[in-house]
Amino acid sequence: MSWSRPIDIWFSTQVLPHEAHFLRQGRRWSRNSEEAFDLVQEAYLKLLQMDDWPAIRDPRSYTVTMIRNLVLQRVRRDRVVAITDIPAPTLAEVRDDAPGVFETVAAREALLGLLADVNRLPPVCQRVIRMRKFEDRTPTEIAHALGIGISTVETHLARGMQQLTRWRRAAQPSVPFGEAAAPDDVAREEKRA
Repeated sequence: MSWSRPIDIWFSTQVLPHEAHFLRQGRRWSRNSEEAFDLVQEAYLKLLQMDDWPAIRDPRSYTVTMIRNLVLQRVRRDRVVAITDIPAPTLAEVRDDAPGVFETVAAREALLGLLADVNRLPPVCQRVIRMRKFEDRTPTEIAHALGIGISTVETHLARGMQQLTRWRRAAQPSVPFGEAAAPDDVAREEKRA
């Protein structure tokens, strides 16, 4: 009475006779006898765990391919750098250049204020400012789109920018007496004097 399963018989007659060839291939790819032995044993394990082993037409070639794939997997795994190998920078060394919440909200509010000021301009001036500053169109393109001359576009652009600058300056809070002023404010005050 035989206790051998069909896969055991298949394995012992179709795969094991080629073990010397498998070990040679493993040594060729891994350059190490112990690792070659481990690769062959791992391939044997995978073969014995397969459900569709009868579908393998050429067990020798199939096993060699398995060994080669195992070598490639090990090479890929060895190339991955472990996170623990990379020294962690101290918190002081990590710098986040992204704007913070305050800067983001302040920039959004400034943009909304600027858009409100643009809406206060005369209609043609509004359109010229929007096309030039927000759509990044050239004065020639704006002139063609609005059916006006290039010099007229430049005049509307200059007047609109001057008016926006005046409104923006007027909207800035003045520095109370006794508090430090920004360097730009000091320079402006010195020029006026």
